[in-house]
Amino acid sequence: MERPDLDTLACVNAECPRFRQAGRDHLVIRKVDGREAIRLLRCRTCGEAFSERRGTALFNTKVPEAKAIEVIDHLTDGCGVRSTSGLTKVCKATVARLVRVSGRHAERVHDQQVQGLTPTALEFDEQWGDVKKKQKRCAEFELAEAGDQWDHRAVTADSKWVVSFMVGKHPYDPTLALVHDAKERLRKDPLPALFTDAFTSYEPALLAVLGRRYPAQGKGRLSVIRWRQGLAYGQVKKGYKSGRVDHVEVRAVHGQARLEQVRYLLGDKQINTSGVERHKGTSRLRNQRQVRKTLAFSKAYRDHRWMSWLSVGLYHFCRAHRSLRIKQADRVIHRSPAMTAGLTDHIWTIREWLLTPLLGGRDNRSPPPVYACGSL
Repeated sequence: MERPDLDTLACVNAECPRFRQAGRDHLVIRKVDGREAIRLLRCRTCGEAFSERRGTALFNTKVPEAKAIEVIDHLTDGCGVRSTSGLTKVCKATVARLVRVSGRHAERVHDQQVQGLTPTALEFDEQWGDVKKKQKRCAEFELAEAGDQWDHRAVTADSKWVVSFMVGKHPYDPTLALVHDAKERLRKDPLPALFTDAFTSYEPALLAVLGRRYPAQGKGRLSVIRWRQGLAYGQVKKGYKSGRVDHVEVRAVHGQARLEQVRYLLGDKQINTSGVERHKGTSRLRNQRQVRKTLAFSKAYRDHRWMSWLSVGLYHFCRAHRSLRIKQADRVIHRSPAMTAGLTDHIWTIREWLLTPLLGGRDNRSPPPVYACGSL
């Protein structure tokens, strides 16, 4: 197979002046090893020797590249671990290991790529799933990593990019962490319009992270958190009847004029969360663990988390989104969310994504703040 160009690789030695600096012509090929012709590189600056797979999803993997690509393709096309093992003739333990290493790679690539975004609108929502057993059958000591698990996500309305993604339980804490992580990945100004459903945790979480705290006025009074000027937030509340959506109510919580302006720019009749809802449907289509009423649900929390991240990573770079296509006179240009976000000029292959080296990242991200219940 064709190997990645040396200009796309960089030294992995943290003490080297060329650390994580690609395109500096400081790498030479020391030797070529194995059936896959993996190149061992040497840095001219510091003398460090390392494999060209260092920092990729396939580093220290004994499975042939073609077979690993086939496994990942089946996993992200709606197959479970058992069915993927049967189709690719790879043992289940190897398939599960590829899920873990590629899921970690997806999260690290996400941290490296997603920063300084300026979306028009940001939609928040959560998706239910279960791990190991149903919530009602879990003992108290099992609740941390078994039972109901929720995938919390923030998706841009224009580029369909998943800005932030969290896997955890449904209470307030994951929602607060999701909003804080999304804030860290956006530019400070201008902030996008915010759309959520009527889940009660979103409004206090958005207010705590994105609001402005005013000092206490007078002795014995508490400080007050209010919506920041220029911030727009709208809620979409769905009413159900016989298990189906009966009616939809739209409420402008703050910044009604700005919400109307954003709605006009997006070309929508009213504010909505259609972007994140569509991504939830794509997730259930591509990730067998998210399909309802199936035996392919995750048996361990970590596998559930890494498979969810793997699905998000390939959704960004390797899948064309129908709503993002551009129709021209003689052809239709299909685009992925990464193309719309300006991170690439083509839809990546799975091999290209797996061999993407980690050259950077947001290692200095601040942890999510901790708020006392009384401060909200």
